[in-house]
Amino acid sequence: MPTLQNVKKENVLADDEILTHVMLPAPGNVKSGHYEVRYKESHDWPLAFTTIVLTMNGNTIRSARVVLGAVAPIPWRSTDAEQALVGKPLNEATAAAAGEAAVRAAKPLSRNGYKVQITKRPLSGRSCRSPGLNPCN
Repeated sequence: MPTLQNVKKENVLADDEILTHVMLPAPGNVKSGHYEVRYKESHDWPLAFTTIVLTMNGNTIRSARVVLGAVAPIPWRSTDAEQALVGKPLNEATAAAAGEAAVRAAKPLSRNGYKVQITKRPLSGRSCRSPGLNPCN
């Protein structure tokens, strides 16, 4: 994750380093979802999007990773939303609480305050209904 001191640098690699491969563990009981809010249905940049990866124990969320996109110069990991999900059942009420948590500390600029409201939407139920996260009780 990039440092907050240098938002122009999107990784932790030195200038003379290159990523050659990534090794990932087997997913286990993992669910994931991605949802975008767009102005048009055509090929256009999303106004906001959310990607979620949940490790489950039955219907209880054991761990969560939530990344918000198109709301900052870089993809933004929302640890507040992650904390709102962990230990809770996978349902729309939990998703709505995560949406509120994701934007609680938001500091919009003068011309993008609308993104605070639309950023809540993907988390509050929409991502919960994504194919990888269905069913949402």
